[in-house]
Amino acid sequence: MRWLRNRGMVFWLVAAAFVFAALAAFGPRLARDRDVRTLFFVVDLTRSMTARDYGTTDAPRSRLDEAKRMVTEIVRRLPCGSKVGLGVFTERRSFPLIEPVETCRNFAPFTEAVSRLDWRMAWEGDSRIVRGLASAQTIAEDFDSDLVFITDGQEAPPVPTAGRRSAGNPDTTAGLILGAGGSALVPIPKYDDRGNPDGFYSLRDIASGALVSIVPPDAERSGTEHPRNNPVGNLASTSNEHLTSVKADYLREIGGEAGLGYAPLGDIAEIEEQIEGHTSAHRLASTVDLSPIFGALALLSLFSAYAWNGLVPWRRSPAAPLPLNTSRERLSS
Repeated sequence: MRWLRNRGMVFWLVAAAFVFAALAAFGPRLARDRDVRTLFFVVDLTRSMTARDYGTTDAPRSRLDEAKRMVTEIVRRLPCGSKVGLGVFTERRSFPLIEPVETCRNFAPFTEAVSRLDWRMAWEGDSRIVRGLASAQTIAEDFDSDLVFITDGQEAPPVPTAGRRSAGNPDTTAGLILGAGGSALVPIPKYDDRGNPDGFYSLRDIASGALVSIVPPDAERSGTEHPRNNPVGNLASTSNEHLTSVKADYLREIGGEAGLGYAPLGDIAEIEEQIEGHTSAHRLASTVDLSPIFGALALLSLFSAYAWNGLVPWRRSPAAPLPLNTSRERLSS
């Protein structure tokens, strides 16, 4: 055993690397149960989602871009075994694109599909949030999943002054609404028939659309009301419907009616808290492969051995001088 005690640090590091490599080749696994979820994401594609109130002044991001970024981040944080699906909303209903699939095996194609979402996929320009939310809940229920509905809450045309329909049955499905956009009003981008930027919506655009809007109760007292030409009176001149901000209070209201939680889109900590509190989780028995860990330890041990051998010089006793060859000296003499 004396020779073992006389071995240096390099010997023990190489030995440890051999042991770790053998363990990695053996493929040990650790049994572990974890909580997994099934989430169905529905993203609002209506025109107000193209408003840019995320990022910096020099590099602003649209609400739709932020929605795509956050969906990818949420999926990245879900444990393996969870399932995610994808759908879009515009006009009065939601439409499924991808049925729930396992996150780890399908992360790359799923996030690629998310990155391809575009406002041009919308089939209508109107936006009835309550109806779209009810439609999304029905789809999520059919997929036996919980709903994550992403929208800014901008209704187009505006919510009727006489009231609106209920947001749905809270027993249909669990989930949450993510409110996209900031609290400050920003302009809504406008595009031409070819999808090219064409400035922003103005009051003139709202006034032309107001001719077919629902008449408010006090329109007759406005002084400018006309049953045919101007049924809303001076509503258009005082409206800010050409601007947009997140309708957080409205989304919380309809979310409460539908049994859903609420979180702002950009706050990942609050989003995870709302997902944990408003979605259902089930235990999944699984195993964790420890081979990558032992493989990394083997490489670390080899690197440490190399570094130790280069940084710490070996200390040996000075070599003894070679004896003189006296016989050769005699012959030469």
